[in-house]
This record gives sequence, C-alpha cells and structure tokens, in this order.
Amino acid sequence: MQNVEEKMYACWLDHVPGLWRTQKNALLKMLGTPSEMYKLSENEIKHLLGRDKAEIWMNFKKENSPQKVYEVLKREGLSYTYYGENEFPKKLMEIPDAPFSIYYKGSLPEENAPMVAMIGARRYSEYGRCMAEYFADRLSGNGIGIISGMAMGIDGISQRAALRAGGRSYGVLGSGADVIYPNSNKDLYDALCLQGGVISESVPGTQPIAALFPQRNRIISALADVVLVVEAREKSGTSITVDMALEQGREVYVIPGRCTDALSYGCNKLLRQGANAAVTPEDILEDMGWQNSGGVKRQKKIKLTEVAESICKILEVTPKTQDEILIELRKRKYTYLVSEVCQGLLELEMKGIAERIGGQYHLLYVV
Repeated sequence: MQNVEEKMYACWLDHVPGLWRTQKNALLKMLGTPSEMYKLSENEIKHLLGRDKAEIWMNFKKENSPQKVYEVLKREGLSYTYYGENEFPKKLMEIPDAPFSIYYKGSLPEENAPMVAMIGARRYSEYGRCMAEYFADRLSGNGIGIISGMAMGIDGISQRAALRAGGRSYGVLGSGADVIYPNSNKDLYDALCLQGGVISESVPGTQPIAALFPQRNRIISALADVVLVVEAREKSGTSITVDMALEQGREVYVIPGRCTDALSYGCNKLLRQGANAAVTPEDILEDMGWQNSGGVKRQKKIKLTEVAESICKILEVTPKTQDEILIELRKRKYTYLVSEVCQGLLELEMKGIAERIGGQYHLLYVV
C-alpha cells in the first residue's frame, strides 16, 4: 500500500505544470520520497523553485488531489513508475538525463533481457524494408527484444516483423502513452500493448511535437543494448539517436548500403566513422554473446517439396518477380513448368517462408 501511495504522490508531482524533470529529480534526491515532496510548504517551494512556480504548485494542489490525478491515469489503462522505484528500468537510471517517471501500457522490458533498438528512415527503400524485416525476424527468433519509436518507416516495419515472429517489441512515444501517433499505426499500438509495451515519459494526453522526439530517442537508446541503424540519409534524426547511444555507452551497428543510394549515405558515413557493420543478424548475436541468451530460439526446419527448395535457393530478402525467378531457375538448369513454380511459391507463402508484395516475392528468413 505504501508503494501505491508513493506512486500517487509522484504522479501528482509529475502533473504540476511547468516543472522540469531536472527539478523533480533533484527534489526526489533531496527529500527521498514523493510524499515528502508533496508536503513541502509554500515558503519551502519558493525557496527551492522560485515564487512563480510556487504559486503554480499551490494552485494545482488546491484543485487536484493525488488520488484524483492517479484515478484518471488508471481509467486510461496506464501503468506508472518513477525514478528509483522497483519497476523503474535500471538502464534509464544509468543515463545522465534520466526521466523522472515512465507511463506505459502493456509491460516494461525485463531488466536483463537483451534488447536491440532498430531505427532508420521514415521514407525507406525496398532494400531498407527487406533488411528491417529480415533482421527483426531473426533477432526476435533468438529471443532478442526489439525497441523503436513506433514511427512510420523503418521503426514500424521492424516492430511489426518482430511481432509476427512471435517476439517482444516496445514502442517509445514522443507523445503521451495514451496518444497513438501516427493514427495509421493503431493496429501496431494495440499489438505492442499485448506483446510488449508502449512507453512514454510525458503525461497522458500530451500531443506529439517536434521537441519531444529527441528526448524520446534518448530513452530508446538507453533501454537497448545495441542500436542498429537500418537505413538513413546523411542528415537525419537517426544521427541524434546514434550520438545519444554512444554517450550512453551502447554498441552501434549499421547495415551497409549501396554507395549510390541517398538513403544509405548516413549508414555508410557511420561505418567510415567506426560503427560496427552488421551484414547478417548473426554478426550482432555473435559479437554480443547472445547465441545462448536464454530466449526461445526458433529453429525453422520445415519440410519442403523439391520445387520449393529450388526456389528458396533463388529467392533473397530483396524481392524478385515471378519472371525473374523463372529466369534464374532456367540458368541453374531447372526445368520446372510455370504451374509447378507457381505451386512452389504458394507453398513457401503458406508455410511463412516467403512473402508476396506487389507481385514480387522475397524470403522472410533463410531456411
């Protein structure tokens, strides 16, 4: 009961308008508990925070009790934790600019569970999409959690792939944890709540604004052990996350791209600056010693017909049309009929090994 009461006081303090997180963290460090912070007199607040903030604090206190603020939170289906409490992620306590509190739906990442943050361009290429799905699928299959910002593009693609693979994924939002942004990701938001969680340091109802996203990014990198850049332009928000990750002591990996692609400039520049290259998901798993991470390793040994096996040798994570597949099969001296190849492609789709998008086929993982 004591723990719930302290949460109520912390949540109340979090809703006082105009208080910076540095001020809240400093007060908590000085006074020890949220309830002691709540008990501060008007003169004490004036001394610590100044006359203007003391006036705001006292007005808010007259109109809002801790119980009232906390009840609204629970009605929204949100959970809450604050700095130093048992639930509060230890990884966030280790960074210089730690959040005062965290609101979330679903769950928080387990303390010792390996996590990879997958980040990249909102406007992505087909190569970027395929690489994001490929890496997220393989990492999730090895028990690695995927964390990202639930944004359009590489973020959402990575998280959807992780969930399809039966893995855990967490979305850190640049808005309140009850605000779905973008609206087109409502299905992803709902799935994350069931198979991971959505996380925010902003009070419920906070709408997304540009200033909140760099702050959001520091939480993404802090909760991860590895930051993986899938695809990025030379100047993009991804570089901010990478800088934060390096300051936090996280490992940074980059998927190399073609030198002529604008969406690969940022990745290739990071490689020149000394980032780790991730050519396959196994590069990360081996370097981090995660082969025996304790996660459920998914060994997909599925019996295939001869035609389907042959097509698997042709397909890659980048897509090919049916005509391109037929040409490749002919080059390798296979003489299957078109109807047999169609049946083989359908078999791969039905067994979840390949996917067809826009008339093109690509492998979801290497058999």
